Amino acid sequence: MATQTPTTTRSVNPPDSVGSGIRVRIAVGFTLIAVVASLVGLVASGGSYEPAPNGLPDSGPFVGWLLPVLGAIGFGAAMACIGWLLLAGFLDPSAGKKVVSKRGRAAMLRASGAAAIWCVISLIASVFTLANILGVDLATAAAPGTFTTYAWDVSDVRTLLISAVLAAAVAIGAVLSVSLTGTTIWLALALVAVAAPSTAGHAVGLGDHGLALVNSVAHAVAATLWVGGLIALGATVWPKAQTVGVAAQRFGYLAIASVVILTASGVVNAYVRLGAPADLFTSGYGRLVVAKTLLLIALIATAAWIRRRLLPNLDGEQPRRTFAKVAALELTLMSIATGLGVALSLTAPTRVAVQFATQAEALLGFEFPAAPTVMSVVFGWDLDVLFFVMGIAACVYYTIGVMRLRSRGDAWPVSRTICWFIGWSIVIWATNAGIATYSEVSVGIHMIQHMTITMMAPIFLVLAGPVTLALRALKPSPSGGRGARELLTEGLHSRIAIFFTNPITILVIYILGLYGLYLTNLFGSLMSSHIGHIAMTTHFLVSGLLLAYVAIGIDPKPRPLPYWARMILVLAAIILHTFFAVVMMASTTLIGASWYSLVRPPWLTDPVRDSMLGGQIAWGIGEVPTLIMMIIIGVQWARSDERESKRRDRFTGTHGDTEMDDYNAYLSKLNERADK
Repeated sequence: MATQTPTTTRSVNPPDSVGSGIRVRIAVGFTLIAVVASLVGLVASGGSYEPAPNGLPDSGPFVGWLLPVLGAIGFGAAMACIGWLLLAGFLDPSAGKKVVSKRGRAAMLRASGAAAIWCVISLIASVFTLANILGVDLATAAAPGTFTTYAWDVSDVRTLLISAVLAAAVAIGAVLSVSLTGTTIWLALALVAVAAPSTAGHAVGLGDHGLALVNSVAHAVAATLWVGGLIALGATVWPKAQTVGVAAQRFGYLAIASVVILTASGVVNAYVRLGAPADLFTSGYGRLVVAKTLLLIALIATAAWIRRRLLPNLDGEQPRRTFAKVAALELTLMSIATGLGVALSLTAPTRVAVQFATQAEALLGFEFPAAPTVMSVVFGWDLDVLFFVMGIAACVYYTIGVMRLRSRGDAWPVSRTICWFIGWSIVIWATNAGIATYSEVSVGIHMIQHMTITMMAPIFLVLAGPVTLALRALKPSPSGGRGARELLTEGLHSRIAIFFTNPITILVIYILGLYGLYLTNLFGSLMSSHIGHIAMTTHFLVSGLLLAYVAIGIDPKPRPLPYWARMILVLAAIILHTFFAVVMMASTTLIGASWYSLVRPPWLTDPVRDSMLGGQIAWGIGEVPTLIMMIIIGVQWARSDERESKRRDRFTGTHGDTEMDDYNAYLSKLNERADK
């Protein structure tokens, strides 16, 4: 009798349902761990809810205990949103050159859902935060009269509202977008939404508030990119294990950069928030910092082990399982670190707020400087960590690019390297030297800073050819994705690049930096905050770079202008700049009065005259760089004609002067007709 082999029936879940289950479990698990860690951290640090003393307003235990829970959930949703945007636009090996893949489209939809949750949580958290700050119950804080009156004036609430609006934009955009360019835009917007709440915090009044603000933003963005990328890998790539190696390799470069930024910004954040080194062990805030530091060390060790041991070989079933387990461990540690970060944001630091003698100095954040001298303005020092680090990093990467070219036998002009270092030295000097301190109390000195950043530094920077160097030094992405070189090439040919290098656009941006800034209340508003100051300085530099890049830049351009059009562009800029300077000199009112009238030092006896001096400086200093640009355009035009002449001579010597031969033949035919 024939024997039948018994068969077993095994239900196999569709890959999509398996992936969805894994995604849900990871998201819920990450959020729960972060929530528990934030609550435990608050209890351990002494920052948990405590009833207010009798007679003082109190929002109640419900607000006090639920606020960190909302923070952890919101941060988790933000990380998930950014992680899936990273997957769709950068990590997915199956993405096309212009549009996302099918898996990338699914990741975009998940990012949209996470952004929607993020938006709702931010709105709810804004009401809870307002109730906590005002010491009222939730119903009172949510009442239209209370919320509309106070919400925008409280920085912690205002930044949450901004984050909610940006998250809503990402939620809508991620649903409608399928292009890689669109994905990049929504990712950038999501990162801005993450950075917004970091601009308000405990360290604003502790001294070094500029340093604290920049580092808080850098820390939040780096942590979100790192954790979000790992969430995307674990929740979406792992079900398609055959591509996890490529995606993990791409993510590795981003993870390394995130680790470096996290480490550096964490050290600086501890410095600006702790009163003394001993506070690391004697205060609740310090103990949270120590715990986060230990977690960071463990995360770095885990990530290094994954990169060295697992990523080179993920073909077998066992290495993949090991990768999943180690990635789960890393996600768990990151969840705890995220919760502790939320607890830190709600725990008061130990550094004592700086007390100033006058309200004006409190607004400035530092004591009035002595009367300006050449030595104090030129050689003084006031660290602006953002532009200082940016300048140093730019010079380091430029040097690495030059060394890479020379290592393979390619030449690079020394003059371009010198121009690059001079350009960034000017930027660093203008933002970190004594001129930066005095520019906050004097319109005249501020105008020197403005003209230096906008008109002088860009001339040297665009003559250094950084884009050309990058295109020659950067290698194509080893995994075939959107590496730095691919992004740069894509950006050069994008519609955005074409738009911003259009002469009309450049002049509009240039005009906004003069008339739209100084002749409105915007100038005083931007001067009153460190974020506004950064935005204004960035605008000065970018507007100057755009003008110089199109007019005299040696790098490739989306649509190069003929030399006569470049002359007209610079001439138009000169005319607009001169007319603006005349308006400033003729004005009898103080420019930026909403700021400079409040922070007037004793030695500045006539602020209106100082404002008129700013117009004279704008006229006197501003005309010199534009004249230099006109001369450079003339030299470049002459050299271009000379190169064209030499090229024509070489062609004529090899192939003969065909145009002249055709012309002589034409004359001969005319003579023959005349003879007939």
